[in-house]
Amino acid sequence: MNLMTEEERAWRQELDWDFAPIRRILFSFLEQRLLPGFVGMSGLDALGYAYFLISRTKSVIGTLYASSPKAQIAAETILTQAIDSLKSNVRLQRIESQIIPLNGIDLSATFLRNGFQTFRRHYMELDLTVHVPADPRERPGFLAPWHPGFLSAAAAVAYSSYRQEIDAVICDDYASQTSCEAYLRSLVDNPGCGIFQSGSSFVSLDGQGAPCGFILTSKISKSSAMIPQISIHPAHQGRGVGAALIQCALRRLKSEGYKTVRLTVSHENRRAYEWYLRLGFKPRRDFNAYTWQRDRLS
Repeated sequence: MNLMTEEERAWRQELDWDFAPIRRILFSFLEQRLLPGFVGMSGLDALGYAYFLISRTKSVIGTLYASSPKAQIAAETILTQAIDSLKSNVRLQRIESQIIPLNGIDLSATFLRNGFQTFRRHYMELDLTVHVPADPRERPGFLAPWHPGFLSAAAAVAYSSYRQEIDAVICDDYASQTSCEAYLRSLVDNPGCGIFQSGSSFVSLDGQGAPCGFILTSKISKSSAMIPQISIHPAHQGRGVGAALIQCALRRLKSEGYKTVRLTVSHENRRAYEWYLRLGFKPRRDFNAYTWQRDRLS
């Protein structure tokens, strides 16, 4: 419990992210013995921990936190143990991880030694106190407030938009419309990427009233919001749909008192990264996404 409390402070200090909702869920799972993972110990002191989730043939290493001052050594040891354990499960064909390291930890060498591919990502931030969102009268098409009934159609949009893109390589959730829908449902129902905010989430409808783009927002602290997902159908990209969605979301978030907005984007997705830069987002820190495939490397 003390280790998670320390991790909560680190998330707030380094990422301005309130880890408390995640911590409560993790602690509940621990009490029920439903959270697989490893804890690094020195005598009776816990130095760090990692947990992972397993779904059929895929596992996701959800987090790895190690306490200072021995954070690096502890993290490498715990991560190696977790990877070895997962690889020994012959049913698992894929392992993914997108960890934003804390306490100055660098996990890249350990992942590389274990045969993982590495993909650079940016954690970006927009200062809403100085940003002036575009006037809503300038937006094309029709934007509707988010409604749960849009979930399946939004999943179809996300699946279409990520086909042949680097994000589909990094995250297997984009591999099918079914997995996209499960992923979006997780964003809405769980606090892993912040607490979902329906009031600042929107859907863009085409001339026939069908969703052609959407944006989801979440709360990660009292003053900071997150955009965990924005997707535009390929047939509607380049028409201002994305700009309309994000400006409408930013306007609403600013009116609700948020000071900053965060998002993550892959370095190789240059079009999206440069678009966010033009909108006023600035890189706050870089981190890596990692993937391992059994049929690629042993």
